[in-house]
Amino acid sequence: MQVETNNIAGSGNTANPMLPKYPLSEPVASNALTNALKSLVLYVGFGYLLLRRWDLLLVIFGILLLHEAGHFIAMKYYRYADVQVLFLPFIGALVKGSKNEVSQHQSIFILLAGPVPGVLLGVAAYFIDIGYGGINIGDIPLQLIAQLLIWANLLNLLPVYPLDGGQLLNRVYFEDEGVLSDIYFYLSMAVIALTIFFLKFYILLVVPALLIYRHIKSRRLTKLDKELEHAGIDVYTSYDELSDEDYWRIRRIVLQQIPAFKNIDPGPPYKYHTYEDKIASEVDAVLSPRLLLLDVSRTTKIILALCWCLMIGLPWILKIDFSLFQYLAR
Repeated sequence: MQVETNNIAGSGNTANPMLPKYPLSEPVASNALTNALKSLVLYVGFGYLLLRRWDLLLVIFGILLLHEAGHFIAMKYYRYADVQVLFLPFIGALVKGSKNEVSQHQSIFILLAGPVPGVLLGVAAYFIDIGYGGINIGDIPLQLIAQLLIWANLLNLLPVYPLDGGQLLNRVYFEDEGVLSDIYFYLSMAVIALTIFFLKFYILLVVPALLIYRHIKSRRLTKLDKELEHAGIDVYTSYDELSDEDYWRIRRIVLQQIPAFKNIDPGPPYKYHTYEDKIASEVDAVLSPRLLLLDVSRTTKIILALCWCLMIGLPWILKIDFSLFQYLAR
């Protein structure tokens, strides 16, 4: 590929010409439906190997689908882009999407749209079963379905990241950054790791490992954002709109901050490196950083915390058991 060169803006220096910003590789188009179906097949396959019961697996899948549908609809309502559902064997599922301006207020509704409908439906099923003296759907008692709806969704409300309750705590109360947020994140990872060791399901240790890797990368981008802001570089733009001069300015800071690139000469003279595609991807990653809108009042936070405690306490208030293991042992 042959490219033309430009002089450094305003310098009149022709000895060290500035190359155009490196062209990014075309992103591989992802098919959200295909990815969801592939992950669903894996989820169902591993789920059957674990339970050996199609009827119970169908009930659990229905509960999971209801939960994720709540998140999906809420994210679509608030105009998140690239919203996708992925099913994770032995873990559950997740809905992901992207948005540059993330609102705390909207996040409350998005995160609660998953567990709250399931809990309410479970409570309704619980009282219906009591009212009719016990109902069976096939070979599965409605009481068991009610318990699964309530307990599975309340488990998601526990204040452990990345559960819905953990994300809610981190975003609304810790504002997704700072020392408290970092301490909370690593405590959550420790809780998850200890739980995995207790269950002796060691393959799931990949989950906290991946989350830690993503967290470190996110914090690195936050540090880069601050460096770029201090340098007076406008990063609220797209890669296509980024000027050649700003590309090389951002590139210099990226090389300084990322250990893997520390031995690369930032220039001048300006020239592409063998890893320029990876460097350009890092430059693109710092553009249009996500902004968290702090739009939740202290009163709302107090009310949310009280409602949260009430939801977590429902099984004890209503004296709801969890009889799944007794049912499977029959």
